[in-house]
Amino acid sequence: MKISVPDGAELAKKTYNPRMGIEGGISIIGTSGIVEPMSNSALIGTIRTEAKMRRAEGQRNMILTIGNYSESFVQNELPFSLERSVTCSNFIGEAIDIGLELGFESILIVGHIGKLVKLGAGIMNTHSSCADGRMDVLITCGVIGGADIGTLRRLPDCATADAAMDILDEGGYLEDTARVLEKRMESYLVARVKGEVRIAAIAFSYKRELLIKTSLADELIKAVMEEENG
Repeated sequence: MKISVPDGAELAKKTYNPRMGIEGGISIIGTSGIVEPMSNSALIGTIRTEAKMRRAEGQRNMILTIGNYSESFVQNELPFSLERSVTCSNFIGEAIDIGLELGFESILIVGHIGKLVKLGAGIMNTHSSCADGRMDVLITCGVIGGADIGTLRRLPDCATADAAMDILDEGGYLEDTARVLEKRMESYLVARVKGEVRIAAIAFSYKRELLIKTSLADELIKAVMEEENG
């Protein structure tokens, strides 16, 4: 079976695909190429239902995954079961609010850097149609981290966070930039929960050995492990 999209190259120009590095056509989601539309409220309702199930199972520590990448990372790199997680897609802010409402004691967010970098600007809905800001965040963090102007001027042309980090790495600024990003992410997350629960984030990149963990990440990983092991 061959799936094609007539005039896909032209249709793609009207989407956010070029900004995400997808060129020459439109992206097909899933295995069938058929997208079942859901309203934002329906998606958030699904998050709430899954979170309620986790609480009903006795879980006190909430784990939020963004999608397939973060689920694979949890499954392969973290010392607890993926079945404990709640998939929040782009609705990080709403999922955090749900976690507060349901009385979770902590919230750990796991996601690819391409999504979670937006937390460095306080963007809690990470869908590209809502807000991008990836390069703006990395430029700001790069400035604070001491990157030179020549390096920074190259970042706006990058289609992906990984590409931007390649440039920062070339100049020797990636580590300092990442540390600034880590602090900014934490600041906005703590502001979201207003100190009511412990919260942390882990942002990873499969392209390099980069792992950004806010200050409470290891503590919350340990709490999840202890809860899972009884």
